[in-house]
Amino acid sequence: MAEYRTITVEAMLSNSTLRATPALSEMMIPASVTISTDVAYSPLPHYSGAYEVTPSSETQVLATAGEVMDGNIIINPVPSNYGLITWNGAILTVS
Repeated sequence: MAEYRTITVEAMLSNSTLRATPALSEMMIPASVTISTDVAYSPLPHYSGAYEVTPSSETQVLATAGEVMDGNIIINPVPSNYGLITWNGAILTVS
């Protein structure tokens, strides 16, 4: 649900930005204008899942879409006791 907050924006007009007829530009009348508006925004939820992953043979998804993350994602190195077996159709290689 959208929340509404009032924000204040300051602006200044100078004589060089105003266009007026010569008769009006000779009249220096101080003026003050206040404009306010409500701004709607939807705060995003904070990610509450894991921030640290270790590579594996399965795809891993950190479901962060549409959420704010409060830290870095850490991807650990492949553990030294992991082995990789590849097969090219003729040769089986263990590395």
